[in-house]
Amino acid sequence: MTQVKEMVRALEPSHYTDPEILVRERKSYLSSTWQFAGHESQLANQGDYFTFRIAGQNLFCIRGKDDEPRAFYNVCQHRAHELLTGSGNRRLITCPYHAWTYDLEGKLKHGPNIDAVSGFDKSKICLQSVALENFHGFIFVNLDPNAEPMDSWYPNVREELHSYVPDIHRLQPLTWLKVTENC
Repeated sequence: MTQVKEMVRALEPSHYTDPEILVRERKSYLSSTWQFAGHESQLANQGDYFTFRIAGQNLFCIRGKDDEPRAFYNVCQHRAHELLTGSGNRRLITCPYHAWTYDLEGKLKHGPNIDAVSGFDKSKICLQSVALENFHGFIFVNLDPNAEPMDSWYPNVREELHSYVPDIHRLQPLTWLKVTENC
């Protein structure tokens, strides 16, 4: 049996309450590591979406017409207005502010008067994507555009989990529960 020579201590309480520490955490590891966003069952059909926040950023996941799930910053490229709230289904993503419209893959399709603007190339305007990985049905995102794949971060974990739970791909949440703690 291994004996501990020094007592192990918890972090100072300020690590849980100091706003400056939260800012540093958001800028460092919360913005550069894989974070749970949701479950693929929330994106059962083309156009299904859900919104969420990670590291202080407003994001959404949506299933494209090609059946691929994608994640984007939840902000219009025109005037930075929030595009979607909650969850639901859309055939197109239309900004409620100036009606710029994007397809389910994030490409700009239409905007009032954009055809009247000389030299405006709508093919160069798209929603800013976020790295997304489906890990046995659990959707993870990483705000770092150069993020290594999850299999590099967690070698063999995908296979190991599958060996313990062979039908892991069939699991889905029964309900979502949000608990607010006063702490």
